[in-house]
Amino acid sequence: MPTNQRNTREQPTDKGWRMDPIPSRPAYKDDDGNVRIPIWLTKNGRHTADTEMILLPSEAALLNERLTDAIEGPGSALQPLLHADVIAKGPGVTVVSKLPHSA
Repeated sequence: MPTNQRNTREQPTDKGWRMDPIPSRPAYKDDDGNVRIPIWLTKNGRHTADTEMILLPSEAALLNERLTDAIEGPGSALQPLLHADVIAKGPGVTVVSKLPHSA
């Protein structure tokens, strides 16, 4: 009688294509004003290439807005922080007072 010899300890791999930002390489603006985001491309869990996502400034702003909405949306772990007394907020930065909320 045949048995299943598949290793059940293997981590499941993502099927299809995936893009991940390269943590050691920050996004930057090129000489034409485009925003370039270095990314890794993988297919079925295997690295395929290092490349860059090139966005017009308006596309980068839209991506920023959509990502911010997804992170700060209902049910987000950041919601309690974002309802705190915010001192300053900018792209990628939120400074929150350590003082207790005023009633």
